[in-house]
Amino acid sequence: MHPLDPLFRPRSVAIVGASSDPNKVGGRPLAFLRKAGFGGRILPVNPSAREVQGVPAFASLAAIEGPVDQAIVAVPAAQVLAVAGECIARGVKALQVFSSGFGEGEGAAEAQRALKAAARASGLRILGPNSLGLFNARDGFFGTFATALDGAWPRPGPVGVATQSGAFGSYFFGMAQQRGLGFSHFVATGNELDVDVAECVDFLVHDAATRIIVVALEGCRDGRRLAAALRSARDAGKTVLAMKVGASAAGAAAAATHTGALAGADRVFGAVLRDCGAHRAGSLQDLVDAAYVASVGPRPAGRDLLVVTTSGGIGVLAADEAEARGLALPALGDAALAAVQRIAPLAAGRNPVDTSAGILGDLSAYARIAAAALADRPCDAVLCFLAHVPRNAAHWAQLRAPLLALRAAHPARTFAVVGLADDAITADLEAHGIAVFTDPSQAVRALAALAPPSALSGPIRPSSASADPGERTAAAAATARPDRAAECLDGLHGLDAAVETAAPLAGPYGTETEAKAALAACGIRFAPERLVHDADEAVAAAEAIGWPVVLKIVSPDLPHKTEAGGVVLDLADAAALRAAVPAMRERVRARRPGARIDGFAVARQLGGGVEVLVGTQDDPVFGPVVTVGAGGVLAELVADTAVALAPLGPAAALDLIGATRVDALLRGWRGAAAPDRPALARLVARLSEVAWASRGRVTGIELNPVLARPDGAFALDALVVAAPAAANPGGEP
Repeated sequence: MHPLDPLFRPRSVAIVGASSDPNKVGGRPLAFLRKAGFGGRILPVNPSAREVQGVPAFASLAAIEGPVDQAIVAVPAAQVLAVAGECIARGVKALQVFSSGFGEGEGAAEAQRALKAAARASGLRILGPNSLGLFNARDGFFGTFATALDGAWPRPGPVGVATQSGAFGSYFFGMAQQRGLGFSHFVATGNELDVDVAECVDFLVHDAATRIIVVALEGCRDGRRLAAALRSARDAGKTVLAMKVGASAAGAAAAATHTGALAGADRVFGAVLRDCGAHRAGSLQDLVDAAYVASVGPRPAGRDLLVVTTSGGIGVLAADEAEARGLALPALGDAALAAVQRIAPLAAGRNPVDTSAGILGDLSAYARIAAAALADRPCDAVLCFLAHVPRNAAHWAQLRAPLLALRAAHPARTFAVVGLADDAITADLEAHGIAVFTDPSQAVRALAALAPPSALSGPIRPSSASADPGERTAAAAATARPDRAAECLDGLHGLDAAVETAAPLAGPYGTETEAKAALAACGIRFAPERLVHDADEAVAAAEAIGWPVVLKIVSPDLPHKTEAGGVVLDLADAAALRAAVPAMRERVRARRPGARIDGFAVARQLGGGVEVLVGTQDDPVFGPVVTVGAGGVLAELVADTAVALAPLGPAAALDLIGATRVDALLRGWRGAAAPDRPALARLVARLSEVAWASRGRVTGIELNPVLARPDGAFALDALVVAAPAAANPGGEP
């Protein structure tokens, strides 16, 4: 039994506010249940009628004899709390609330809080409020008022849908149903007072009839729970396709207004989806196309694509789209090309392979060419452009059997045909595991969507990603040590008083010197550095740590010192350093008159290496995340970053580093000495542990730059930002 079984698989359902009009909200679920032949008890509740739509009605829930698994509520919002109380008294296990008017405005928000408190105290599971409802096509349970069902009655199939927005999800359902997809379940969670998309995904993971899970999100209240559900789906071998709207600032604000959910940083959402093996679609059409291909045949095991085409121009179009989507087109070797040209002398190209029109006399040659190409380059997916061939009965008679035989010979590969075909031929190809498209670009996008992430489009290998310590696999837990980070946090704790007296709680966590001291106690390696107050102390410090040195201003008011003139490089002797100290003091005072100056930092200037940014932030949805990318002055200009949930182990940190473009420099660019990537990974992992252990108290940590060198990785600057006093980590939004 899954906790949501009373919602998705009830044996008895009461409809409170049941209407005899099948076009009203209270009448539609009753009409749908009767149409579907639902085998459980249907119990309309209407104090003004003895029967509703030919079904005996009850004056109240209390008047019903026998168990009631679920109640559907279609009454005004002001009456919902009272109905929930009746459900609790009656022992109802699940409640669907179609009613809107919750969550917006002080009175409505208070009503939602009261409803939630009642549910938590009793164990009553609630879907909604403002929910479109759900259906279970296999069992004939249609507890919804969706208008999409008027013209698109679902047939059972492998697709399960979990959406926050009912209108969004139902429109996807209508498009997918037109495409011929079959469905197992559909659920719209609405305001998510109790049941959310993450828990619905978990239900679909455990449902044997569901192979493809489509998720539509505007925001998320518990990112870690969502990530755990998505990882469970990935580990169960289920295809997850996601649509996350609210990428723009305006879109995120609209999502928060509409659902009351926190939108979170969009790039973090994207990274988490990729990390958990979910494809993020860019449009409804892409979402439908990817679900369609996954429903017809296997997903591509890799990103190698073979294109066999009767048109050179279409081959180029497909190749352009494949390159844009990160798919590889491995070229045929000389022997394979010669074999292809023995079959069709006018054939050209190594991939795409252009059969030319010379095969029209014997279309079976097309399948032989594709077979020869696959024998040489066993690609993960095969795209066949056939143009009008399926419309010509004689041509199709020549090609059908050889093409199906080719597909049967390669059952693990993904096949897609692009051409104009009637419904019968399309159904025939789909029945044999071949997806059919009319647009080659759409076909390539769908294949790319289902392929494993490429090095730069996908972050972290799923097997080594980490989440909450209690949720990670044993292998992942062995590589990440959040407990070790907790042991190192005494330094951060010691900064609390300094923050209270020296800086706003939402501002920098003390000075750079204090931040470095705390992080060094946690195991972060820094360049040698001393805090000084005048020129004499500066020279003595430089003599002790070694020349050349960098001079930096130390101020709790200047988290970014360069703009204030608070950084001087390449100080190679005592005379230069003595002159730099008073000059920096005056320059900073002129540019930032109100800034407090606590002294100066003299640090050993390390040469060579690659500058990397390593940072963390306490994301409002997913909690602590870690970011790696190009560092130094290029950090914002290049915007080359990869993101993952914290904490990470060193192996996952290496994967994260490998998802950035700066990784090419870290591997030794054009003969340069390669930095110590494992050392950098250990630093990233340790910082992610610190971020996890200090969640709720620290909203961000930035090391920029970290200098990666052959002899290790050294942080040259540090910034720690404290959480506001009113922060409520992991609590109610």
